[in-house]
Amino acid sequence: MKKSSLIAGAAFAATLLSAAIPAMAQGPFSDVPTDHWAYAAVDKLKNAGVVEGYPDKTYGGPRPMTRYEFAMAIARLMDKIPVIPPDVARQGDIDAIKAQLAGFATKAEVEELRKLVNEFKPELERLGQDVRALNEKVNALDSRVTAIETEMKRVKIGGEINFMAQAVNRTSDNRLYVLDQNGFQRSNPNYKTLFGDARVLHDLDLNIKARLNDTATAEAVINFGNYLPYLNSVASFSGVRSDIPGLGQANQDQQTSIYKLMVDVPAKLGRLGNVGITVGRIPLQLTPYTMKLVDNDVYFYNSKTDLGDVPVDGAKASVKIGPVGLTGFAAKIDPIKYVSNINGSISGDNPYGLYAGAAYSPFAATRGFQPGFVGGGAGAFNRPRQSSINPLVNGAMAVEQMAGARGTIGLAKYGSIGVTYLAMTGTSPAAPFGFNNPDNRANFDRVFVYGVDFSGQLGGIGINASGTKSDTARRSDTVSDNGNGEWDVNLAYAFGKFNVLGGYKEIGPLFGAPGYWGRLGSWTNPTDIKGPYFNLGYSFGNNLKLEGGGQFYKGYDEDAVLGRGGLSSDDKVNNFKVGLKYGLTSVSNVDLGVEYTQYDVTTANLTGREKPEEIFYNIGYGYTFNTNTSFKLLYQIVDYKDDNTGFDRINGKGGIASAQLSVKF
Repeated sequence: MKKSSLIAGAAFAATLLSAAIPAMAQGPFSDVPTDHWAYAAVDKLKNAGVVEGYPDKTYGGPRPMTRYEFAMAIARLMDKIPVIPPDVARQGDIDAIKAQLAGFATKAEVEELRKLVNEFKPELERLGQDVRALNEKVNALDSRVTAIETEMKRVKIGGEINFMAQAVNRTSDNRLYVLDQNGFQRSNPNYKTLFGDARVLHDLDLNIKARLNDTATAEAVINFGNYLPYLNSVASFSGVRSDIPGLGQANQDQQTSIYKLMVDVPAKLGRLGNVGITVGRIPLQLTPYTMKLVDNDVYFYNSKTDLGDVPVDGAKASVKIGPVGLTGFAAKIDPIKYVSNINGSISGDNPYGLYAGAAYSPFAATRGFQPGFVGGGAGAFNRPRQSSINPLVNGAMAVEQMAGARGTIGLAKYGSIGVTYLAMTGTSPAAPFGFNNPDNRANFDRVFVYGVDFSGQLGGIGINASGTKSDTARRSDTVSDNGNGEWDVNLAYAFGKFNVLGGYKEIGPLFGAPGYWGRLGSWTNPTDIKGPYFNLGYSFGNNLKLEGGGQFYKGYDEDAVLGRGGLSSDDKVNNFKVGLKYGLTSVSNVDLGVEYTQYDVTTANLTGREKPEEIFYNIGYGYTFNTNTSFKLLYQIVDYKDDNTGFDRINGKGGIASAQLSVKF
């Protein structure tokens, strides 16, 4: 065997030393200079007494090494392995062993040492070594390394960092600001340049996962930065995102919050088997039409706003029995920082919350009562924007606590059926001035959501269907149980490079579940509509993909009643989208898209009809550095034409530039 064979294993052997020894200024042997590729390993072995060299102070690297000499090196190496007490259960023992075995790498390397002992068994015995004792020493080392690796895996730390920047400009001269696609007033009224309203945002999620024992785990997400203060709330559209005179200034304070903190503890309940129990600040999501967090920022991707999970303080239990799955939960919503602050108990924040229920249509402002304050949320904006489910838009209730359950059953080869029940309590606002408040429906303190859904396929055709109802009540008396439902059915099919989806939906004017079921331009969770919709997609090749869609709705009710609000069957809302994605390289792409929404409605005083338009043009670029790091650019052109409807009395045009760097660790 050549001396170089030992050097090839020297890097491994060096890691098995109990402590790293600093390199000498000169080579340990005259024939191993400091610039030799094996110098570091040979130096460590020499200083540890594993390799002694020859009387002439040479290492003799090129000369073949005898098995006897190799066995001597192994024997000396085994002497360097510390003797470890058998009991390593206590934390102090584990910490001490970690220090002793700081240089002992992995179980794989311990296994290599075991192979060396067995390979040179005859030579080691001639040296007077007890090979059986050496193997027992290796076995003991293996068990300790296993304990250490298990201990080190008990806690994992990771997370994500997002750096974001945004700038807004206006190009129209007849107004001081524009509405972005989130429905917020944007830009500095004193400047038209892109840098007249610029924001720099950063967001750090520190994720800590711990294995408490063989079955229980804990997880925490601690958030640092100014992105959540800028949003004001992840559960609703609230606060301001530009410095607008009279409306306030965007919040960019550096804040820290515990976004998630939960413990998962499985329990065994007789014939029910294992029941998963989760307690703490937990993420909760059911279905789009029952409970799902809205995305209140379309310009940046963030797991807190885009995954649909609502943070709640409470507990849930889940069990699966064959094809049947059951989940029950109970939770409190208010106050939770950046989720709900109904009564202002969290200092320094504007009121915000998770909302449910409805007293009137989001189009109420264009139907004869209090124009300018209801239906658009604030000021002179009457067109639907932001979410329909909001106290200022449809008279929704601010949720304080909730309880509910969801059950699913799998149907072999066909899909699954789900049933959802959700009960919420809170407070709703008083009826707005001018609203005749039929059946006193503007005053309620409870919302009950009932839903059923199906997802599956038949003959290669995907089928999705849902039906949901949201009843409002005051104590034990039902307030509203009419015009407060939805049903949505669609079919999907893919063949070759082409895919298509088509469906039909109806959503009543008083439907008010705390979910997230879609957008029409800057209008989130549209209600008081019914009609068909479709989506199309075609892949031209590996680098080019085209997508598009359309929604064609009319008013839910046949007649618009003065003083009550709502759309008539003559009112229409049409929406079109088209997008083109082109891969420049394997790591970069360009996205081009446009979204067009037209409202064909009567004017605010119900005396005529006009067709206001809202258009968003998008130009995007993305680059992926590696699996953990990506960069995105977006420039959006905003164009709104009111056409004298009173929806948004002055036309507005402008642009929004956004950039985001995301790093996962």
